[in-house]
Amino acid sequence: MNIWCSVISLLYAIGEKGNHRIIFLVYYAIGILILILSFYFKSINTWALHGKNLYMRAQKDETKTKSAFSKFKKKIDDTIISKKYFKHFYVVGLVVNSLLLVHDLSQCSKIEKNALDCTSVTNVLLQIQLVRRLFEQLFIVRTTPKSAMHIFSYILGVTFYVVAPFSIYNNDRKKYTLVELYPVTLFLLGTLIQHDTHLRLAKLRPKEEKKIYSPYKVPNGGFFYLVSCPHYFAEILIYLSFLLLNPNLINLLNYTFVLLMLIKNGIQTHNWYLETARKEYPKQRRVIFPYIL
Repeated sequence: MNIWCSVISLLYAIGEKGNHRIIFLVYYAIGILILILSFYFKSINTWALHGKNLYMRAQKDETKTKSAFSKFKKKIDDTIISKKYFKHFYVVGLVVNSLLLVHDLSQCSKIEKNALDCTSVTNVLLQIQLVRRLFEQLFIVRTTPKSAMHIFSYILGVTFYVVAPFSIYNNDRKKYTLVELYPVTLFLLGTLIQHDTHLRLAKLRPKEEKKIYSPYKVPNGGFFYLVSCPHYFAEILIYLSFLLLNPNLINLLNYTFVLLMLIKNGIQTHNWYLETARKEYPKQRRVIFPYIL
């Protein structure tokens, strides 16, 4: 018990008094730079691929390597793991975020205050998001042998969910009026859209369908009428709600990181749809933002 208390206190100390700022600034600066470069450099772009995009790239890659560097690089490019390990992201996020919330609640009991007055609202919402996403990953999302991600994407995902709870953490314990809580409606909207999208995607692949070459159908209904990646659009709304509830530099960088990552993945997914189902693909669909991109 004492060990857990020490861990919670340490995590809380990182989130207080700006001790985390330099670490997180460096993390997001490097991450955002890599994401920007990935739009222009094929090698970095390959490391960001996952799912059907990564599988298609592997199928097309027939490059003959001669030099030692080329062989080494190809080994890195080919280091992929199953996408079923996505659940690790949400487990890690839940552990870190839960420790922060437990500390908040323990402080409330000591000073006999209302839990809402000394708990970070943004982290409560993140907890809801993480629980839902873990549930979806375990019981709704269906992966096949071709559902994979690059090892760098995995590392990036795990580290992001270590950093994210601190990035959106409200150190000031601001008391919100009902009007100031309007971003919660964005969070709820994003949650509904994302859950609906994941259900629709899951229905495209029956439970018994585990073949590598199982045909991928064009998703329809819901926000798919407007964009190719409603779940990415929803995630952007969710993280925007965190930023609006707790506006600061670290949270802005966190949102920028998420925005760039999802736009990049969205463009790749949209292009894949156009390449594999051009004739039947709805012409009115944008990539990720309705009527815009």
